[in-house]
Amino acid sequence: MNRGIAFGVGAYLLWGVLPIYWKALDTVDSLEILAHRIVWSIVLLAGMIGVRRSWPQIRLLSRRSVARLLIAGTLLTLNWATYIWAVNNGHIVESSLGYFINPLLNVALGVLIL
Repeated sequence: MNRGIAFGVGAYLLWGVLPIYWKALDTVDSLEILAHRIVWSIVLLAGMIGVRRSWPQIRLLSRRSVARLLIAGTLLTLNWATYIWAVNNGHIVESSLGYFINPLLNVALGVLIL
């Protein structure tokens, strides 16, 4: 089997199980879950950058690139926060439907605009 297909199937399986995990954490505040996700993502990425010895490339980023990365990170944080809040407050079906429709809408907008 192609590794890409295996990775894709694995990612979708993990994404499908994720609401069960968030629901198990419904006694924990959504902001605390989000904070853990942010902190552990930073630790993981810093480790990956360290293993690849890419710190010099990070230092060479322009202000414009850093600003774009900050905007993308902020949007991703809002996305995570909304999803975690929705699952913890019993809106699992609605949030899952939103995640299902989102790629379809992105493709439709790409076809229409680009």
